[in-house]
Amino acid sequence: MKRKVQRITDALVKSLAGTSGVQVVVLGEAADVDVSDPYFTIDLDVYISGALPGLEKRSSLVAQVTAFETSPVATIDRFLVEELPVTAHYIRTEEVDRMLLRIAEKTWVFHEPGSHVLYRIERGEVLFSRDGWMDETRAALAHVPDEFWWQARLRAYSLAERALVDLGAAAHRSDDLFFLVSAARLMRGVASFLFAANRQFEPADRLLNDRLANLPILPDGFLGRLDNFIRPAQPISKEARREIGQHMVRSLMPLAVEESD
Repeated sequence: MKRKVQRITDALVKSLAGTSGVQVVVLGEAADVDVSDPYFTIDLDVYISGALPGLEKRSSLVAQVTAFETSPVATIDRFLVEELPVTAHYIRTEEVDRMLLRIAEKTWVFHEPGSHVLYRIERGEVLFSRDGWMDETRAALAHVPDEFWWQARLRAYSLAERALVDLGAAAHRSDDLFFLVSAARLMRGVASFLFAANRQFEPADRLLNDRLANLPILPDGFLGRLDNFIRPAQPISKEARREIGQHMVRSLMPLAVEESD
């Protein structure tokens, strides 16, 4: 981490650590790349017990905050500090505790938020922690029951199959927009399935390309078909791309079979 990034991160963490209720501050992987990379941001997850801090506090964590904006649908703030982008996600520890309880009790419902939040807890760099909440949470994630991964695979496979049907309909109707939307849903379902088959939580979308390629368990020939689907060597018809997508989905079937005890 460059010294400027480290200095800004340290100042933000110091301010957050003094905020009432903050239990943990975690740095995400988007801060690992060079500051010139368009994927770079100082990406902070702030786990907080009780009431979330108000907008005035969040918009003045350090004196140099500029261009502050906040999401209208989630407590996610984006701003600049010394012209470097910062993203702060505020997450209530009680919400995470409920997610882990549902997983442990095998009552997780897969139309609720996916597993990326769990990925961030598992993989993030802890910069501040108090009261042992993060240690307990990571210990629970190390013992996710088999049923969770099995249900995750079933849901993802179902999503991929439905997207494939829509892809075929869009190809038949020459509907360019719906074809692109269906192709994106297809790839989301396939990727989610493969991470679940490898018992891994899902990374950020911008990391999918690299992380998929490095999964230990993949269908034979999958990466070649993926490459042909995303960036064919020469122009191909929508129907030809649909056929490639069909081969990808069918190649998942052996991994979709429930493992014996």
